[in-house]
Amino acid sequence: LMHSSLPLIEGFHLLGLKLVDVHQMLEIVLTNSFFTFDGQVYQQLVGLFMGCKPSPICAVIRVYTFEKRSIYTDSHYLSAPYGRYIDDAYTTARTLEEAQDMFNSIASQDPDGRLKWEVDFPEDNSQFVPFLGTEIRMEEGDVSYRFFRKSQKKNITLHYRSHHPLKTKVEVVRNFYRTAEMSSSSPSLKEESF
Repeated sequence: LMHSSLPLIEGFHLLGLKLVDVHQMLEIVLTNSFFTFDGQVYQQLVGLFMGCKPSPICAVIRVYTFEKRSIYTDSHYLSAPYGRYIDDAYTTARTLEEAQDMFNSIASQDPDGRLKWEVDFPEDNSQFVPFLGTEIRMEEGDVSYRFFRKSQKKNITLHYRSHHPLKTKVEVVRNFYRTAEMSSSSPSLKEESF
């Protein structure tokens, strides 16, 4: 029997776990993050650390509580579609100010004041806006999209002479082209992705 096919609640009962036990385990996992810097060991006291499996879902739940108390209850925001995937959100707001107002409404619910949104808004209909691994453009009701890769702050690439297996290096390049092909709405936009 695969562990992924066990109903969650039954799994808790089989292990003798109660909800309070799960809460305690999460608290231990999320509050015991250590890292080294300049030869010193530090404990992370603020925020969720990257690489910890529960961190993304905890962040999603936290932002959802802010959304629930702001844009999902205010009828002013219900007319513009809104969606979010982890930390990327979108809306079809008509103006930059309308989009910023919506995201500021969500951020205002954060008691720590740490939630900040960067709003990319096209200056005209010919511009693309980044969303996840694509750039999207809405022009006269038509949606166009193409592959998008953020510029890197560090020049970290997989060098051909690295010690990675040749198959890995070939697949990195092949996957780049495959992703560009699947993430582009037309052949010309696919070519622009390269």
